[in-house]
Amino acid sequence: MSENIVVLGAGYGGLKAAQKLNDYLRNTKKYSIILINKHNFHMLMTLLHESATGTSDFDDVSIPINKVLEGKNVTFMKGWVEEINLANRVIAINQGTQKISFRYLIIALGSEPAYYNIPGLQEYSMSLRSLYSSIEIRRRIHDILKKGEQALTFVVGGGGLTGVEFAGELAHQLQRVQDPYQITPAKYKIIMVEGAKELLPGLSAEMGRYSRQTLEEMGVEVITEDFVQKVTAETICLASGKQIHYSLFIWAGGIKGNQVLEQSGLKTETRGRVPVTQYLQYVDNPTVYLVGDNALVQDPRTGKPVLPTAQSALQQAEIAAYNIYADIMGLEKKVYVPSSIGTVISIGRGKAFGEVKSFKFKGPAATWLKELIPAKYRYSLGGLKLLS
Repeated sequence: MSENIVVLGAGYGGLKAAQKLNDYLRNTKKYSIILINKHNFHMLMTLLHESATGTSDFDDVSIPINKVLEGKNVTFMKGWVEEINLANRVIAINQGTQKISFRYLIIALGSEPAYYNIPGLQEYSMSLRSLYSSIEIRRRIHDILKKGEQALTFVVGGGGLTGVEFAGELAHQLQRVQDPYQITPAKYKIIMVEGAKELLPGLSAEMGRYSRQTLEEMGVEVITEDFVQKVTAETICLASGKQIHYSLFIWAGGIKGNQVLEQSGLKTETRGRVPVTQYLQYVDNPTVYLVGDNALVQDPRTGKPVLPTAQSALQQAEIAAYNIYADIMGLEKKVYVPSSIGTVISIGRGKAFGEVKSFKFKGPAATWLKELIPAKYRYSLGGLKLLS
């Protein structure tokens, strides 16, 4: 009877891990690879801002998992993870109606919005966290525009990658739909609130400045060095005392690890992430690996936590999959050392800024690269069949 290697979550890290495990273990029948995800599709999280604002179709930001796993020795199970029982090596899904045992486990369950105990924030804001949330945000924007109110205010809380790209895409979309909804720039405004001194904290100052300048040129009001202190059904109260009356509030001010981790008794530290070793193993169990938003891993060169990006999740997935294979085969494990290929950010259509290694570029070249990245990623998942 084969033993199970279970992968929880089919985001960037989980799906890549399942694929790599299949590659490494294709010639053995001793282990079965099981991928568990709550939906039967893989989300392109880095493109959700496009579907939420209406500039892309929903099919453009999701890929059926069965297409990715076609021809691979990976069993897909659709289910909500309820509990990770490490003591008994069992995963409970779908309200405990199904239980799956494991020999090795890769946890890649993704993240949840972090609300920091700010009164009213979770209740009155919307977050771009899934395909379904993007559908709901898109519907809300449509309803708000359709009502034809005299003054519309869209607020984006958080000036990181998600917030900046959403604000830029929204500004672009509102310019496109002025005629159908009979609105003018004087009738609506977009406001971004970021607590740091500049936008995109953690990335280069130049990228942050470019983002701010571009957003302001598109009519977005950018507020920095101020924090959301309280939210009501109609008003956002900032630490400075400023109050903003809003029509829609999108919260993109931070994420935390999936709550199932803490509820299942795993050690969690900063923002609900789980500490791992240099091999991406859970510090209390070497047969359990964590990748992406769930892993609290230190960059050995800086001593700082690695930012939870799609790029780092993909790199970690490859290391985790190899290290399970190495453990099975008695080989030396690989140490995870993060490496950044670069970052490209789009702010509306035709406006982008890229940093790849020591090169910095903007305009058409950056826009072309931004559009190329998801196409290249689709190809890496399933070849030409996923590009059509």
